[in-house]
Amino acid sequence: MQREIERDAGCAMRDAALPFPTRIARVLRRIIGAPDYAAYLEHCRVAGHTPKLSEEAYVAEFFEAKGKGVRCC
Repeated sequence: MQREIERDAGCAMRDAALPFPTRIARVLRRIIGAPDYAAYLEHCRVAGHTPKLSEEAYVAEFFEAKGKGVRCC
């Protein structure tokens, strides 16, 4: 649990270092549920591995996974 909190805090700290328009765009993508390929690339860079998906593949996988899972209605 502590590790998750540290990871979330690290993400917030990285977001704070971004330029204001980039932060606004990232927040809007999160609100409307749009894919954020730049955030995926940043995650891969921080995690220390190469990205496995191209932008097209990332978007396709994002929307495919979006319809799956628990739904309330």
